[in-house]
Amino acid sequence: MIGKDIVIAATVRAFFKYFVTGLLEAQTDVDIQERFEPKNIKRTMLDHYEHISRLFNQEAFYAMSRINFEADEIEVQLKDFITPQTTEMELVRFACKTDDCYRTMVEEYKRNFMNLLSGRIETQDEHVNSYTRCPDIGEMDIKTAESIVNRMASNAYELGKTHQAQHKPKD
Repeated sequence: MIGKDIVIAATVRAFFKYFVTGLLEAQTDVDIQERFEPKNIKRTMLDHYEHISRLFNQEAFYAMSRINFEADEIEVQLKDFITPQTTEMELVRFACKTDDCYRTMVEEYKRNFMNLLSGRIETQDEHVNSYTRCPDIGEMDIKTAESIVNRMASNAYELGKTHQAQHKPKD
């Protein structure tokens, strides 16, 4: 078993780390030696700023659902929750299940986003020392947790590469 707060922090970090890595690696207009420099990371975040929360919410819904619900349980509850007006943010909040879980995810989102706006991709040691702790939200199976984080990393990387290709920054 592993704490859900640890899984949430790792999942959010995986999104940002691999989404930005995908963006940076797909930059054909930036010298390969400069792609991971702080100045370029900042510029890249600003170039894609308006799309990041939407892309995060798309991926986070699945991850948070797997963290907090059994598959058959969420399907039943979603039928009663979803309307044509339901936003992606509302879906993510629903998937978080509790206010503490949602707050933990939001704090991690802000923390990771601010690091990238500062031109930094957080190291593993920095992450371990800084992630938002909330042990009260419970524990989950470690193999499921690993699957969620790995899927987030893979999807975020592909999303970053695709998004960079589709949304060339404005000069």
